[in-house]
Amino acid sequence: MLTVHDGTTPQMPIEVGRQSSVAPAQRRAMIVGYLAYRGDARVKRQVKTLAAAGYAVDVICLAEDMGDAPAQANLIGIDVAHYRGSNRLRYIDAYLMFFIKAAWTAARLAVRRHYDVVVVCNMPDFIVACALGPKLGGARVVLDVHDPLPELYRVKFGRPAGCLGERLLMLEERASAWMADRVLATHDLHRSRLARAGIPGDKLRVVLNAPNPELFPYSCKPLRRQAGFRLVYHGTISARLGIDVAIRAMPLLRGRIPDVRMLLIGKGEALQECQSLSRALDVDDLVQFEAPVPVERMAPILHACSVGIVPNRDNAATQIMLPVKLMEYAMLGVPAAAARLAPIMQYFDDRAVEFFTPENPADLAAAIIRLYENPVRCAQMAHQANRAALRLSRNWSENYLEAIA
Repeated sequence: MLTVHDGTTPQMPIEVGRQSSVAPAQRRAMIVGYLAYRGDARVKRQVKTLAAAGYAVDVICLAEDMGDAPAQANLIGIDVAHYRGSNRLRYIDAYLMFFIKAAWTAARLAVRRHYDVVVVCNMPDFIVACALGPKLGGARVVLDVHDPLPELYRVKFGRPAGCLGERLLMLEERASAWMADRVLATHDLHRSRLARAGIPGDKLRVVLNAPNPELFPYSCKPLRRQAGFRLVYHGTISARLGIDVAIRAMPLLRGRIPDVRMLLIGKGEALQECQSLSRALDVDDLVQFEAPVPVERMAPILHACSVGIVPNRDNAATQIMLPVKLMEYAMLGVPAAAARLAPIMQYFDDRAVEFFTPENPADLAAAIIRLYENPVRCAQMAHQANRAALRLSRNWSENYLEAIA
């Protein structure tokens, strides 16, 4: 079914799904998020877990880049542009427009359908108020904090610690958590940060950003392909994530590693800047930019690469972010070079990951050369990383269902 409502009224969602394909269920769940469903692996895994547990699932998300309708859920697309720029007012406008339309849609659905649980994914945190309609109908409300908004605000807009914007967003975070029955963090350091912000510990649960092992199966693959030594980064192209650091390392690898190449998969506000940097450094023949790929098609691409790169800068946001891309490399058995940051070191040691100093292109290049020159150690590290990732992924579905109960 594909229904496009009249864009002149508040009823503006695009609903995609197969009502007849969703098995009758005694329980019903709603997921709400200002996100592109096609590329959100965490939400897709939640949908699959909820459906397997007997829930009928409705997902309210951005209409842009929804992708194909999944068999496990009905997608309801909100017609608001996914803004990724650097203008604060445009972010606020996009978030508010999504909130108004999503809240209306959730309330309208709650009149027709009883929901047992509503999971609201930040950013921003305040869209948890979209769940007010279902909450009045008896639904539990879960705020899934994908990203730390106050820290991201500071880093993205270059503001100092303790600035007015950060303080206001901390208040917004606490108020949003107050409305929720449960708040999910993505790892232990993230949980500690939310607790320090004043969110009650009895509300907090950790649900890791662990990849679905069905989509990311381990492979003890050859580390050197006929196509050469290929590096890969996939995800958001943003300055805070250090993609420019990886590009600056490429001139140092030319001549040291035959046929070295780097594949950058994704989009974001720094995409054009990174493309310009690649040309300015005269490494555009070594760096290839590709559009985002759905999570279901990512594994074969990563399998064909020699080393995964996690070049995060050291800043307020990355100090409490566990990169899901690193988990995906580990699940697949792709060796990784990663910035030495606390969230990564909490779960992976130097037997599993080749660390380098954050924001240091020369040290990143040296780490890549070490992996290239010692394929036996490289394979051992990939195996150790895989063991760590499997341990972290174990019982994910059970943990998630318990966390939202």
